[in-house]
Amino acid sequence: MRRFSGRSLRHMRDTISVLVMRDQKSRFKSTVMGVFWAVASPMLFLLTFYLLFKVILPLQIPNYAAHLFIGIVVWSWFQGATSESVTSIVANSALIAQPGFPAVALPLSVTTSHLLTLILTLPVLVVILLFSGTSIGLSLIALPVVMAAMFIFVLAVSYLVAGLNVSFRDMQYIVPIVLQLGYFTTPIFYDATNLPDRTRAVLGLNPMLHIIEAFRAILMRDSWPDWGPLSLVLGGSLCFLWLSQMFFRRASLRFLEEL
Repeated sequence: MRRFSGRSLRHMRDTISVLVMRDQKSRFKSTVMGVFWAVASPMLFLLTFYLLFKVILPLQIPNYAAHLFIGIVVWSWFQGATSESVTSIVANSALIAQPGFPAVALPLSVTTSHLLTLILTLPVLVVILLFSGTSIGLSLIALPVVMAAMFIFVLAVSYLVAGLNVSFRDMQYIVPIVLQLGYFTTPIFYDATNLPDRTRAVLGLNPMLHIIEAFRAILMRDSWPDWGPLSLVLGGSLCFLWLSQMFFRRASLRFLEEL
């Protein structure tokens, strides 16, 4: 296993901080509303789906605005980080060419940057929860565990797609299609408990289903998440991260040749 010195860890920390700041600044650069788009985008999706599935084709889901907004912002973290990570190496070839630059910092900074975007939407979520009459209690202390599990899962996926795309450029076209399919097989605008048992069992193989349901249990119902599936997601994500970062490090030895 590779050992990191204190100096290399500080260098990694500083590199990630600079990359996250650069990403946050460039994402809203030259826009009129700036960082407000971090909130405006999920709000527009919320209004669209709310009108469709609460007014036009009602799904009879309690506190549907909160149910929907949680699904949107959590999925947006996963989708945004994965979409940007797939091209993070190719798009930063100049940085990769610099001696001593830690390539592993790129997918990590993208994942962290989109986590910050999610955090920016939390005040809006709190307002929605208050208007829906939801009370947040002791179960809130479990939220960091859920966010940590999701961070590990998203980072593992990011390392995998980033490493694959350098030698297999089709990944940047495959990933958006897979994410679009994932959007409809994850209970974002519907409730998985209303599905037939067999369908729910198949969709249960999707880690994002359990992560989003854990967010909803804590924020909407003031209850503890289902620790069984969540523990499997966390354990599986840790194994997945170990494997994906090993693959990424081995692939990084050929980055300069293939960029």
